[in-house]
Amino acid sequence: MQEASQGDKKAFKELYSYAGSGNAEAQYYLALYYKGVGQDSDYAYWMGKAKDNGYVEAQNSVIPEATHETTEEKQEEGSNNALKKLLMMFSFMGRINRTEYIISFIGAIIFIFAVGNVEDDIVRRILQLAADVFIYSQCVRRLHDFGASGWYVLIPIVSWIYAAFPKGDKGENEYGAEPN
Repeated sequence: MQEASQGDKKAFKELYSYAGSGNAEAQYYLALYYKGVGQDSDYAYWMGKAKDNGYVEAQNSVIPEATHETTEEKQEEGSNNALKKLLMMFSFMGRINRTEYIISFIGAIIFIFAVGNVEDDIVRRILQLAADVFIYSQCVRRLHDFGASGWYVLIPIVSWIYAAFPKGDKGENEYGAEPN
């Protein structure tokens, strides 16, 4: 059970399985894990289960009031996160890693070719503008990853190709934290 608290995924799955099958000791240790990572509602749930199943060490533990989010609140939070991620793709701030840059660049090229088949001229131009902003923002964020100024993006093809090769800076640099 110590391995699960130290981040061993296999041990955590095993602990979770035991806790789900009613093992009070596993429920207690799972509760302690969730308390350690700051997930109070999960802590309260598993500590309550351990108490209900009679685990001695859990009997004296104080359980905080569980905050139960409704399904609507979770869906609203999820949609807000999705919107933030979508808008972040068009942001010129921050950093992205090499893999994300290459994948997004290839995706944008495919999108541009697909936009060419749109018959309405105004819609096609709006979609092309969105694709251009996306490509420039991704390139700027990639240049930021290895400490270069985003203004180099004004040298179009050279900066787009150059952005794909260098490794990013380790840790934080002047443009933000290291991307995942």
